[in-house]
Amino acid sequence: MKTIFIEYIKVTWRHRWWFLLVMLGVISATTLGIYVPVFYKNIANGFAQPYTADTAQMMLDNFWMIVLFYGGIWLSWRILEVGIIPIDAGGVRHLEKQSFDILIQQKYDFFENNFSGSLIKQAARFSRAYEVIMDWFLFQFMQNLIGILIAFVLFYQHYPEFAYYFLIWVIFYIAWSVGFSIWKLKYDQAIAEADSKLGGSYSDAISNIFIVKSFALEGSEKEVVSNKANEVYARKKIAWILMFISFAVQGLMTMGIELVLVYLMIGEWQTGQFNVGEFVLFQSILIMLVHRLWDFGRNFRNFFTALADASEMAEIYQQRHSENRETDLSNAKELKICRGEISFNKVHFAYGGTKQSNRCLFEDFSLTIKAGEKVALVGHSGSGKTSLTKLLFRFFEPQQGEILLDGYPAKDFTLASLRKQISLVPQQPELFHRSVRENILLNTDATEDALISAAKKSRSLGFIERLNDGFETMVGERGVKLSGGEKQRIALARAFLENAPIVILDEATSALDSITEKEIQTAIFELIEDKTAIVIAHRLSTILRMDRIIVLEHGKIIEEGSHHQLLDKKGKYAEMWNHQSGEFLKT
Repeated sequence: MKTIFIEYIKVTWRHRWWFLLVMLGVISATTLGIYVPVFYKNIANGFAQPYTADTAQMMLDNFWMIVLFYGGIWLSWRILEVGIIPIDAGGVRHLEKQSFDILIQQKYDFFENNFSGSLIKQAARFSRAYEVIMDWFLFQFMQNLIGILIAFVLFYQHYPEFAYYFLIWVIFYIAWSVGFSIWKLKYDQAIAEADSKLGGSYSDAISNIFIVKSFALEGSEKEVVSNKANEVYARKKIAWILMFISFAVQGLMTMGIELVLVYLMIGEWQTGQFNVGEFVLFQSILIMLVHRLWDFGRNFRNFFTALADASEMAEIYQQRHSENRETDLSNAKELKICRGEISFNKVHFAYGGTKQSNRCLFEDFSLTIKAGEKVALVGHSGSGKTSLTKLLFRFFEPQQGEILLDGYPAKDFTLASLRKQISLVPQQPELFHRSVRENILLNTDATEDALISAAKKSRSLGFIERLNDGFETMVGERGVKLSGGEKQRIALARAFLENAPIVILDEATSALDSITEKEIQTAIFELIEDKTAIVIAHRLSTILRMDRIIVLEHGKIIEEGSHHQLLDKKGKYAEMWNHQSGEFLKT
């Protein structure tokens, strides 16, 4: 909770002058509104007296004061409205940007362990909760605080005994509302947690809709979402019952103060110390305050619900300065890779950061790839092929040892400069729900000629020109409107445009038909012709043309050499070759 308030206060401080303008409007409107019944009291007393010119003048004077105060109230609200837009909407905008910035700076494994749908919901709730809490502070807390103080002063001036009764009632009323809401917070947090899981299930099913439909999983996915929705409902039901209990107690307290007021007024009337104006004053102020405090108690639920909604994202905010965040070292520079030599020097790496050897993937692992060399990584699943590429991109950091590029330690590079100099063509290219042009350019400022040249080299220009809108065609979420081969060509076009000295091909053709594969392989070999290349592939037609084949098993190099050299050794690679099916290496 501390983190939530710190972040929200920071945002408010950024808009402090607008906040002060809004506060001026709130204080002015509340003060004038609470004081208006004083004039009605005088007018009511005038009505209770016989007509005289002085009485009529007094009533008119009070009438014009009411007009003046109403004008001040109207103007105060207009002042408030001017400032509330940059406070509320501007604050939400800033938090939306900041939340995205914090999420995107998390380490790669953070996204492997969290649902994207849940993260999106958490970020959205954190931003929106600011508006709810700010409105509650301005229109509930501040208005009621000012109203209570002014009402107490007015009551004390006219009837000190009732003023103290009123103050005691306010203390009990607020204490109950606040205390009960704090106690109920854990139930609101449980709702937010269940709601995040529901959002995650939604996102998981919708983003994998092809699998859901092709395996006829609609029924089972509906059941998963239904169970999550039922859990949200069950938790909401408990929270709402508790909320209604709070309302019931607040209602009894509200009726109680009203009955006390009437009883005391009757007593004053019996002693002859009562006038109609005082009843009008007390009743008007009390009705106004009771209504506001009722709203305060009811909206306190919204305040704590907003806190609960913001709590999950607040935990991520707390970690932004921890080791879970991707950061450059203080001495990191935008170094340039000219030759493309790669060296893994006595690298020790285990997922989870443990150094226990029985859980270690790489231990004292060393491998040097010469500048311009084309190296294939072969091995069964879990042998460490993809993990090596993740270490190279610094998605993960080794616990010991170092990775060198052209002799520079990878940690000496800024993350952005390192990753911009390594092109990745994955097995399943991820495309944005944007145009073909945007998916190739990826926010680079390349010329139109460079874009067309990259499309030609990747063998994608032909199919792009056949699309209805050419380069402006929207590809759909994750590129669902394109075939696998077309998406792969888009990924290759990116790599041609990036023209990085190091290229990683992660099973880039394993999911393609033979004709498409042949076209794309031609483009691939053009791409890597004068570059250092690491190829993770099961297609033998790709592996056969590599300068060197590295056979991995449980994070260790057990064999290396050319295709023919490895066959002559009659070891693991030869065994895999003998068990081949078509052009695939069995894994």
